[in-house]
Amino acid sequence: MRPIAIAILFFLQAAPSYPPAYPRPGATKMLENDRVVVWNIAWLKQQYPTHRHIYALAGVYYEPGDRMITSLEGTKRPVKTAAGDIAFQRAGVTHIEEGTNDRPLRAVFFEFKEAEPTGRMDAAATPPSFPRAGEKQLLDNDRVTVWEHTAGAPAVPHRHARDAVVVWIDGPTPHAAFAAQGTVHSDEGVGQARAWIFELK
Repeated sequence: MRPIAIAILFFLQAAPSYPPAYPRPGATKMLENDRVVVWNIAWLKQQYPTHRHIYALAGVYYEPGDRMITSLEGTKRPVKTAAGDIAFQRAGVTHIEEGTNDRPLRAVFFEFKEAEPTGRMDAAATPPSFPRAGEKQLLDNDRVTVWEHTAGAPAVPHRHARDAVVVWIDGPTPHAAFAAQGTVHSDEGVGQARAWIFELK
């Protein structure tokens, strides 16, 4: 057993260690709590070092742009992204990213600090918080449900059944807030802006 243990230890020590995706040039932390870290990200016209996404992430792109993604094997994949596209990615992705636009692609992403869904839900939140008038579901999986709130949609009183990250764009400026499970209010504090609500599971 001893030779096997030594071999495993050698393998672990020899395995490459990559830095996390954030922070990095062009990425600014917007908020952080015990569940999420929220980043305002620009893919600047440069190649970023190889990095590993140690957390699952979700978010929304608010300015369009292009980038080149290179795998560990060296395969290059050009990616074109539109404003309003939703992102979701599992933990463990390792790659190189390079912004290729003079006007960079921009997004608000948040990282899930927890490795698995918590399942926490406020049973008192009836009827369900979403959807409301002027809202539609964009994504639903085991980690998050994403709703788009149309600009100018009416405010409706509601109670949040789950913790939620709220992202909205006011002119060129992105904003983010955290609505804790059980929060009761009429709107998300976004005014007449277009917004995205990410319910955490």
